[in-house]
Amino acid sequence: MSKIKPAHFELLKTKLDNEFVPHLPEIQDATKTPEQLKTKNLSRAFSAFVLQQLCRVSAQTAANAVTDDFEDKGIDAIYYSAPNETLYLIQSKLKESGQFGQDEANAFCQGVRKLIQQDLTGFNRHIQQRAVHIQDVVEKCAHIQLVVAYTGDGISQHARTAINELLTDTTHGEDRFCADYIAYDAEQAVRDLQEAEAPALINDTIYIDKHSSIEEPRKTHFGRIRLLDLVALYQQHGPGLYEKNIRTFLGRKTDVNAAIRRTLALEPANFFYLNNGVTALAHTITAKGPRAGDRYKSLDVTGFSIVNGAQTITSAAEHIRDCPSEDISSAFVTITLIEVAANDDFGKAITQARNYQNQVSAADFAALDDEQERLRRDLALLNVHYVYKGGADATTNANTIRIEEAAYALALFGADPRFVVWLKREPGRLLTVESDQYKALFSSSLTAQQLINAVYFRRYVQQRIANELRSSNWQEKLTYRHGEHTLGWVLAQQVRRQQTGHLLMDPDKIRDVLSLPFDKLRQTLWDGIQPFLAYKGPLAVFRNQTDVIQLLERLSISVFGLTNETALAAKRSQQNPDDPYPVDLFTYILDKTPQLADLT
Repeated sequence: MSKIKPAHFELLKTKLDNEFVPHLPEIQDATKTPEQLKTKNLSRAFSAFVLQQLCRVSAQTAANAVTDDFEDKGIDAIYYSAPNETLYLIQSKLKESGQFGQDEANAFCQGVRKLIQQDLTGFNRHIQQRAVHIQDVVEKCAHIQLVVAYTGDGISQHARTAINELLTDTTHGEDRFCADYIAYDAEQAVRDLQEAEAPALINDTIYIDKHSSIEEPRKTHFGRIRLLDLVALYQQHGPGLYEKNIRTFLGRKTDVNAAIRRTLALEPANFFYLNNGVTALAHTITAKGPRAGDRYKSLDVTGFSIVNGAQTITSAAEHIRDCPSEDISSAFVTITLIEVAANDDFGKAITQARNYQNQVSAADFAALDDEQERLRRDLALLNVHYVYKGGADATTNANTIRIEEAAYALALFGADPRFVVWLKREPGRLLTVESDQYKALFSSSLTAQQLINAVYFRRYVQQRIANELRSSNWQEKLTYRHGEHTLGWVLAQQVRRQQTGHLLMDPDKIRDVLSLPFDKLRQTLWDGIQPFLAYKGPLAVFRNQTDVIQLLERLSISVFGLTNETALAAKRSQQNPDDPYPVDLFTYILDKTPQLADLT
């Protein structure tokens, strides 16, 4: 069984610290250091997290069930679930590595044996204070479920044997044990961690007029739907109604949305003829009979999402809000409702095809990339609002990152120096899902911490460049303005090790540590560009790949202290003419790049 990855481990600890630790019973040993208490509480909180996932209870309820402390007899949490009459007994191990071993299993089994005999002698204060309740639920429960939770390398064979022997032992006289214990592993922990930030599924009933349907090749329902019904769904669920769409509401000032509102104001009865209609997906569609009192077909849907029509619905909702006295009950739109399973990528194909009929950019389709939603959920665990769908979300604060900012920041850490040119000349490449550049930036291995670190770094570079622009003459000013990506790429290579780690870089430390290296690099850039300025301006230099590659080579060798490296000449002479740039040379330079530290 795979152990938890360091980045996920940090995300898990953040969630435990924020949501569960505040509700835990106080540790009874007051002699421990603050660091020891923090580590212990995180371990205790993991039991609460597992309990919350298994029993769907609040963080506070789960935390109150924790018994983990010194002298807990191996039982870290005790919880009785009344709906299924099950007593949950949990032992957990929050570690980055290592197995759940025989010693932990033996302690757990011994504690369970005492508990089922209602013998609480020797247990800690947390259990003693709940003694009456615990003895009561041990007596009345119909099932006893053992749970072993871990984030390390799995459960040792000896530990498995010990737990299974307890479950199959007949001498203790207990026949209410569930046949198997629950092994809650690192993979499940990460899945539940990310699922906690998933948008809520929309399960509702849709009413369609003039209904017709087909069953093959895809179950699909057609007809017309009252615009007011769609607005009601939006008012209830908000932007979550467009979860599968490539973008949310673009704002009332766009030509299309202004036209929608104008039609609603002047001729709502003709809206059906003047609008393209909406397309929706649902995980399941169950047809019911006609709605009582009218001709509308009732359809129960789960996992419902509008994938084309967000502008229509939200514009109508804003019109109703702004003009509550106007009657738009005569407004209808056509609807196509398609059943697509949650794990079926055909839904993405529908979304992409239906939206290509509208004015969209290639970057909009990044919203269909599962990696973007994964990053959004992971970033949310770090209290960062990640915006990867087009729309009118105007949130601007230090905790908001947009996909464009993320892509441009990550590009500075790309090993391929051509990213500097693409940033200047073709930034759209970085957001085109099919491009090699996008795939390199937003790979499945990219973590939330790495993305945040890249953004923090780029924000620092942008702030420093802005300061330099205010104090430089025109030619030098143009060099810094157009050479921002060049300077940023060279500096980024010096913090690559910190950026790719699983800890977040500290913006204050970035400012302090990078101040002198930035100044040195800025001066080196200004000196290094002088030969190029003899025959062209800074903008032309930084848009030209040949010039930029030469400049990056010279800057890197100078700033990284590689001038006396004898291998450089050999690397230059070995260049493959088919390579788009001196690959071996830059690989060597980056391998030799000195790394700055103390940024986390």
